[in-house]
Amino acid sequence: MRLTKRLTLILLLVNLSACIGDLTQIKLKVIDQDGQPVKGAEVSMSFMLSKGSNKFKGTTDEKGEVTALRFSQFGAIVRVNKKGYYQSKIKRTSKGHQKLTIELRKKKNPTAMYAKKLTLPVPKKREAIGFDFEQSDWVAPYGKGNTAHIFFYLDGEYTDIHNNNNELQVSFANADDGLFKLNKAPTNSEYPFPYQAPLIGYTNKLILKKTRSSNTKTMTTYDSSTLGYTFRINTKLNSEGEIISANYGKIAGEFLGSAYTGTTKRKNVGYVKFTYYYNPTPNDRSLEFDWRQNLFRDLEHEEKVYEP
Repeated sequence: MRLTKRLTLILLLVNLSACIGDLTQIKLKVIDQDGQPVKGAEVSMSFMLSKGSNKFKGTTDEKGEVTALRFSQFGAIVRVNKKGYYQSKIKRTSKGHQKLTIELRKKKNPTAMYAKKLTLPVPKKREAIGFDFEQSDWVAPYGKGNTAHIFFYLDGEYTDIHNNNNELQVSFANADDGLFKLNKAPTNSEYPFPYQAPLIGYTNKLILKKTRSSNTKTMTTYDSSTLGYTFRINTKLNSEGEIISANYGKIAGEFLGSAYTGTTKRKNVGYVKFTYYYNPTPNDRSLEFDWRQNLFRDLEHEEKVYEP
C-alpha cells in the first residue's frame, strides 16, 4: 500500500514537472555602455511554458542586479527598460540557474533625420544612376531628385530562383565621400550603432555580387556579419585637406540589389533595397535617430522607420 502511494506521488510530481517545467533562476546584472551598473532599471522576464508563461517584474539595485526564480520549460525572455535609455532584450532557451549581463545604452543625442525603408525599382541596368537622400528619388531624367548624393549601378540576369546573378555597385561622385562598414556589435540593445559617425576610414566604392546556379553552389560577396554602414556626403575640404563641411548618415544592414522585380514584364530591370537615415545638418555626426522627428512626411506603412 505504501509502495503504491509512493509511486502515485512520484507520478504526480513527474506530471507536475511536465506541466510547470523546471525551477529556473536568473541572476541579472545591468550595465551601461561604459560598463557601469545601472540602478533602477525595470526588468521584466517571461519564463516560457508549453502554454503561456510565468511572469516576473523587478528593479535593479545599486549594483545593477536583480534575481528571478520561476518555473520554466523553454527558457526565458528578458526585457530591460529605463527612462533615458534604449530598451534591451534577450532570449535564453537554457534552463537551470544562470547569470546574465545585459547592456542598457544611454540615449545621448536623438536627432531629426530623413529615414526610410526603401525598395526602389531601377529604371535602367548597367548605368550608374544618382539618388537623392532628401527627395528619396532618382535624379533626372529618371526621377525628381536634385542632388546625386550616391550612385547605384545594377547588373545581372534572372532566369529563375535557382539560376540568377546580381551585381550592385554603390559609389560616390565626390572622391572624399563614401561608406564606412560596421560589423555587428555584441549588444542586445535596440540601438546597436555607434553614437557618432567616424571622421576617417570611408571608401568611395562598394561592389556586392551574388551568383546562384543549379549546377554550382551560391557565390556571394554579401557579408552576413554586416551591421550596416555609415556614410559621408557633401564633403568639402580646406587647402590643407581638412574637412570643413560634410553630412553624415547610416544604412541599416546590407544593401540589396536584385535583377528580379517579381513581375514578368520587368523581371530583368530589378530594384535596390535598403534602409537609410540621413542627417541634413552639416558636421553633425550623430547617428541616433529620433523616430518622432522623421523629416519625411506621409510615408507608406512599409516605408516608416521606428528603429533608432
